[in-house]
Amino acid sequence: MPSSKTKILDDIAFIFSERARMMRMEQEWYSTKICPDELKNAFLWEIPHPTDNSNKLIVGREAIKRLEALAAIALQRAGIDRQIELATIMMPLGKILLRKFSLEKRPLDTKNADRALSEVAKLATRSIKPRTHYLPCHLMHVEEPSEFTIGPVRFMSQKTFRSHVAAKIWPNRSIHRGDNWLRRQCAQYYGNFRWIAEVTIDSCDEQTSERVATAAVTSALDCLHILFSASHSSRMTVGGPAVNHSRTASMQLVDSALNFSTSIGSLGEVAFPDDWASSFDRPEDRLLLQLFGIALESAVDPRLDRPMSERFLDAAQWYGEAVRETSRAAKVIKYVTALERLVMTDEKDDITAQVATRVSSICFDPHEPGNREQLRKEAERAYSLRSKLAHGSLSPKSDQVFEGVRLGAKLCELALMNAIAAFEPAGLRAEKLTRSNVVDFFHGVVAYADRVEAAGNSDLRVERGGGTDENAGSIAST
Repeated sequence: MPSSKTKILDDIAFIFSERARMMRMEQEWYSTKICPDELKNAFLWEIPHPTDNSNKLIVGREAIKRLEALAAIALQRAGIDRQIELATIMMPLGKILLRKFSLEKRPLDTKNADRALSEVAKLATRSIKPRTHYLPCHLMHVEEPSEFTIGPVRFMSQKTFRSHVAAKIWPNRSIHRGDNWLRRQCAQYYGNFRWIAEVTIDSCDEQTSERVATAAVTSALDCLHILFSASHSSRMTVGGPAVNHSRTASMQLVDSALNFSTSIGSLGEVAFPDDWASSFDRPEDRLLLQLFGIALESAVDPRLDRPMSERFLDAAQWYGEAVRETSRAAKVIKYVTALERLVMTDEKDDITAQVATRVSSICFDPHEPGNREQLRKEAERAYSLRSKLAHGSLSPKSDQVFEGVRLGAKLCELALMNAIAAFEPAGLRAEKLTRSNVVDFFHGVVAYADRVEAAGNSDLRVERGGGTDENAGSIAST
């Protein structure tokens, strides 16, 4: 196996060898008047020449794969691989390689190869800058309060957003004089949404920043699903078509007569009362919002490596996708996958028992006798239904699927709320956690639940949101 330095040199040499291969095939085509099969069936890319547009380097798929690998090495060496999209530096790297080794005739050695990778990394770093993104959302019809925040994500009502944007445009109005049409198009699109999310991504290039911002706002929406429950938030969305309602119609032929019907469905939720935000004043919900905000810190900064925050947000993503899903069978699969992502740590044996034991230990209420055993059986039942659906032994049209949806939603909401409270702020912010640390934490949770049940203690500080006493253990201390 060649060393990494040798591999880099081999990859660069292979990219340049494409020039000779392409010239050979072009000459064969010219002399025989028949396009070679190798050229006919190839996917070709152009690497631009640094000074001569007519002298581009034509390469095949394998060369592009190697150029991509070189770009990845350049970003990793510079420590910015999570902040820059590979696609944005591949062709600039190709131009640098052409300039150094073709135009300037530098020897292909480790020193010059490293300089080429360093140069493209410095070029990529220039594209890193703070960007604030505005993502339209369908949440609820009422537009009060005018804004609310979940950690780094701020949700503004349409009226507040308009005032905010106007304040940004007016001081720089001379710059925007030539883009009236574009601004009208944007205003028309955003005007179809009652809520706009604002999030700032500090340290990424443009493409990565946009992707991270969308994921972060979607994660904030997933947190709202947890707070409001699946049954009250299934029509909440981020972005999408520029419509605030959808009109449907149906036609039926009954006894030789046509029956017609129409309906209008509003996006977002219509059942929220005007004072819905007062629920944020409850101590347990204030705690949840604080913890959601801490978890979302890693969602807006790809440089952060916080395993427990990532675990929670990944599980919340599966849960949120299940909430927004229209297929009941797919809901079951996504709900149970959310539970797996939340509590599993790469175990291979008796996964059903592991999931059921950990979920019931996190979620049970010691004030209710038999509650833990009931939750364990419900988790096993939900997992069984998911397995039958995934492996084809249960029809997605079966009546049992509705039971899986009910159990999945209930268990996910309990598990996510109690788990994030058990992780605590220190655990959510902890870095460099190993798999062993996480396993020890869940073992501690199960052991604590065993002790509580054995003692029959009904005087514990366990509330909605999942607070546990100091004997339960902490991920931050493992």
